[in-house]
Amino acid sequence: MHRAIIFDATGTLFKVRGTISGNYNKVFSQHGIKLNKDIDNNFLKQFSKLSKEYPSYGFSVEENNDGRYKSLTANGEKNAFLWWNKLMKNLLASSSNLTNEQIDQIPLTTYKELYNKFGMDVGGENKIGQHNFWEIYPEVKPTLNKLKEDGCYLGVISNFDERLTPILRQLDIDNLFQNNVTTSIDCGYQKPHQKIFQHSFDKLLTIDPTLKKEEIIYVGDNIKKDVIGSNDFGFTPCLINRNDHTNDEIFSQFKDNSLLVPQKLVIIKSLFETLSYGFIVYVSVQNFKT
Repeated sequence: MHRAIIFDATGTLFKVRGTISGNYNKVFSQHGIKLNKDIDNNFLKQFSKLSKEYPSYGFSVEENNDGRYKSLTANGEKNAFLWWNKLMKNLLASSSNLTNEQIDQIPLTTYKELYNKFGMDVGGENKIGQHNFWEIYPEVKPTLNKLKEDGCYLGVISNFDERLTPILRQLDIDNLFQNNVTTSIDCGYQKPHQKIFQHSFDKLLTIDPTLKKEEIIYVGDNIKKDVIGSNDFGFTPCLINRNDHTNDEIFSQFKDNSLLVPQKLVIIKSLFETLSYGFIVYVSVQNFKT
């Protein structure tokens, strides 16, 4: 019997509202800066590159924690702004006609404005349950409420920064996780590292010391970070297939990345499917064509 479900954040609980390029241009265009249309694909490349160079937004326990991108708030809390400021400058260098000198002359307040817009954006016109730059998937809130009502423990594990909890609060779902929100900036490890899953599991154990790994399902949209990471730790992996890929297409992603398909893999297309105990139907490896 599964007694807890932990979720990935972006791509599982919520997504970017509109496009990355559209949101970046909303801010930069006010300062006379125009980004090229290829920013959406370029963003993923730049994000992946900097994440490998400086994991956990510069707060990695193991790699490149030389302090270059470490910053703290006035309250002494970890802050990822310096890391994101570097990413924004990399994007401008590769997705605009600005020179490096022009990029360096952009006021720091402009970068901070964009950074805050993707966070709580307290200066905006957002109402609780809404966010100008993020939007929750339609079935998420009713699903979480029902799972909570049925006594299921809920949590979040995400390669996100300190803005995740304010975003969940703005989307009006933070109260459903009993403070069991684990981010890579918080614990110093990124998925699929086992210690980020351990960090979340330890939080659950403070709520219920009787919980076992095999009683926990982890739901995410990424094959390596979510499915492989959670399976290796001992959770039941659940892939949310929001893009409606066929099983053969999903299996090819494992094959292309030289990854083994977990014996106990659950595939769903909507979080609504987690409401029935019967949704725990493992996808047999034999069902895939090789």
